[in-house]
Amino acid sequence: MGTVTDYVQTETQDFSVVPFNEVDALVYAMLAYCPIPDEIPTLDELEERYGTLAKRLKQFDWKHPLASTHAIAQVPYNGVKIRDMAQFHPVADGEEAPTTEPSFVPGKVTEAFYRTLAGNPRFSSSELNAAQVRFRTDQATQFAAITYKLPDGTLVIGYRGTDDTLVGWREDFDMSYAYPVPAQRMAADYLRRVAQLWDGPIMLTGHSKGGNLAVYAAMNVEERIQDRIQRIFSMDGPGFPSGVASSKEYAAIVDRITKVMPDSSIIGLLMTMPQREHHIIVKSNVDGIMQHSGFNWLTKGDQFDTVPELSPKSQQFYADMNHWLDTNPPERIERGVAALFRVLEASGHERPSQIATSGLGQIPDMLSEFVGLDSDQRKVIMQVMGMIMGAALSHNPDVNRSAGAE
Repeated sequence: MGTVTDYVQTETQDFSVVPFNEVDALVYAMLAYCPIPDEIPTLDELEERYGTLAKRLKQFDWKHPLASTHAIAQVPYNGVKIRDMAQFHPVADGEEAPTTEPSFVPGKVTEAFYRTLAGNPRFSSSELNAAQVRFRTDQATQFAAITYKLPDGTLVIGYRGTDDTLVGWREDFDMSYAYPVPAQRMAADYLRRVAQLWDGPIMLTGHSKGGNLAVYAAMNVEERIQDRIQRIFSMDGPGFPSGVASSKEYAAIVDRITKVMPDSSIIGLLMTMPQREHHIIVKSNVDGIMQHSGFNWLTKGDQFDTVPELSPKSQQFYADMNHWLDTNPPERIERGVAALFRVLEASGHERPSQIATSGLGQIPDMLSEFVGLDSDQRKVIMQVMGMIMGAALSHNPDVNRSAGAE
C-alpha cells in the first residue's frame, strides 16, 4: 500500500504491458500543477507556426524535404520529454523550487515528482506540449492546461485545478451560480484547438477544478472531436448544476467519465454528481480537508485502495449543500460569494495560504468588513462556511488510516 508518489517509483512497466489506468490519470493530473518551463511550446506559438496550411508552407525547409512535406500534412508534435524536464528546474535536495505560479503543492514536492517521473521508463518518454496559462484578476479567471503525448500517440490533456490565489478560488465559488465560467469556456476551446493540431485518441484528466474543466470540455466540443475522446477523469472535481447533469450533452459522454473521490470528499460533492458516472471512492492517509490532495490518496499496485462508500458526513454534506444551492436563487448566492471575498480581500493578501498563515493581525480588518455587510450576506456566509467546516473537521470512523499513513 502506498500513494501516487510510491506508484511512480515502483510501476515501471510500459503502457503496452500495463495499460493506462486511473492512477496514471492522477499522475498526469497532478503533473499539471507543476510550473511550466518556458522551454515548453505554448499553444499560441504552435498555432502561429502551424495553425493554417499557409503557415505550414512557410516552414518548408528545402534541406529536409521529406520531413517538411510530412509537416505540411500533419503538424509535428516535437514536445519536450519528461526525462528532459529536470534540466529546466534544477533544485538541490531540500531546497524550495523557484516558481512564479502560486500553487498549493509545495515546489519541493512537484520537483521531486518530476525527478522521479524522469527516471521512470513508464513516464519519462511522454512529451509535454501546447502549454496555456491564463490569469485575469478583473474577470476572476484562472486557467492552465498542457498536453502530454504517450508513446502510442495518445494525447492526454491535463487541466490544472485551483491554484493558491483568491482569484482562482473566487472562480470556483462562481460555479455555484454561474454557468459556464470563463475557465470552462477556455477548457473547451483548448481541447478544440489541440484536436485541430494533432490526430490520435484523446484522454482528459484534471484534479479539483481541473476535473470539472475536463468534463465540461468533453461536453462542449464538436461530435467529431468527442468521438476521439476515450476516457475522461475527474479527480475530486466539482459537479454541475442539475440542469447540465441531465442534459443531452452530458449524456453523450457520461459513459466515458470516471470520477475519483477520497472517502471524506468535500470539493467533489459540490453541485450535482450523477449516479450514471463511474465513481471510485479511494482511501486517504489523512482526515479532513487535506484529503482533497491527490498526493494523499492510497494505492494498491496499479489501482486505488478503495472503500465501498463515502463517509456519512460527506453524504450529509452533499445533501445539505445541494439542497441549499437548489433552494436559493442565483442572485442571492452571487451576493453572498461577493461578500465572502470582500472579507477575504480585506486581509490585504492575494493568496489563501497567506491568509491561513498570517496570524491574528489581519483579523480586525476582516472582521470590520464582515460587520459592515448586510444581515443577509452575513447569513449566507455563515450558512455556507458552517456546512463546509462541519465536513472538513470530521473524522471517518469506518476507515483505518494507520495502515496507509506515511
